[in-house]
Amino acid sequence: MVMIEFFILLLIPYLILWTLWNVYFRKIIKAGLEYVGNNYQETIYKIPPSNSIKLKINGKCVLLISGGTNWVTLRVNHGPRQKVFKIRLLNDPGEVEIINDSKLFSINVIIRRST
Repeated sequence: MVMIEFFILLLIPYLILWTLWNVYFRKIIKAGLEYVGNNYQETIYKIPPSNSIKLKINGKCVLLISGGTNWVTLRVNHGPRQKVFKIRLLNDPGEVEIINDSKLFSINVIIRRST
């Protein structure tokens, strides 16, 4: 009986922290999507495993990653590789290469560009 009570005492803080993480993560994603403003153009790309795409961007841009892993590797203007989880805000004109490093899962990339 003591073991069950101890387990419940350990589980309650975990559930509280998990709930708070989900609430704040949703707020971060929502604020990130509002970064480009009210006038935007949205496109969706599906990147197969171990592939990449190159895009031209100009001005404010939001990359939202969803799919198997939610991780991508970015190269902005042929610079160093950057690992990105779920969302990235950009304001650099030039070229972005989005690389799916996963060997199993494809990912969807939603790109919002200000117009």
